[in-house]
Amino acid sequence: MNVGSDIKFIAPWQYVTKVTVFHVLTYIVCGIIFSALFNYKELFNEGCMAYYMQPVESTRTLIGPLFQVVRGVIFGCVLLLLRDFIRTEKWGFLKLYALIFVFGIINTPGPAPSSIEGMIYTQTPWMVHLKGAPEIIVQTFIFAWLVAGIDKQKKAMAEKTKKALIATIICVVGYSLGGIIIAAIQKVDVTGQASNIQSYITLGVTGAICFAITYWYLGKREEKKTVFAALYYGSMYGICAVFPSIYNMMTDSPYKTPLSFVICALPAIAIAFYLEKRKK
Repeated sequence: MNVGSDIKFIAPWQYVTKVTVFHVLTYIVCGIIFSALFNYKELFNEGCMAYYMQPVESTRTLIGPLFQVVRGVIFGCVLLLLRDFIRTEKWGFLKLYALIFVFGIINTPGPAPSSIEGMIYTQTPWMVHLKGAPEIIVQTFIFAWLVAGIDKQKKAMAEKTKKALIATIICVVGYSLGGIIIAAIQKVDVTGQASNIQSYITLGVTGAICFAITYWYLGKREEKKTVFAALYYGSMYGICAVFPSIYNMMTDSPYKTPLSFVICALPAIAIAFYLEKRKK
């Protein structure tokens, strides 16, 4: 099939990088939303799941999102083999999603939760199958849609929206990583600290605010006025570092330390590097 003139070819390493970013973004955002909706902490403690899944508040679960970068790279390398098919086929993203849905969710070779094999051969409670399925179904659908748009820029979401989403994932990951670093410095026992609904809401609100002000800034950046950049990056520093640090000090939190003003600024710095480098 002929490839339309709206297709933008990028290097393989850039393709893999975008796939990785889209995987990490959708994984974390959907994980936060559905974990809060279906109370994964309680769900993973039901019956045999207590021996099958790590507790939500465990250290391995807390740092799990960081390892999604490795999974994203693997996805990207494999999807390179399907790149021509995805970008030339009509409704390519739906066909890609069909492959992921069948081979990755319901028809896995092993007895994974929410799969046919898992429902037949495991003792996993039906409630786990039912409550676990929405997250992976929604996350993989959005992921397939984003991936299909990499080489079809005009058919994908607007560039401004994509940049705002990427800035948001940098913010959320950096926010979480900063908390882990501070916990290590302060020797805080993180068991049970990040599993409550308030933590998920806080992280979700932070991501939403980051997306909104980044989207606003990208629209104003065309005017090339320094004041907009100052307002934007000042706001990002406030969201990531100043407000959390002040809150921890006012509430005498175990995370209270002046170092948070520096450590929690890293997401804002990373976002600045990403946005301003792309502008050149």
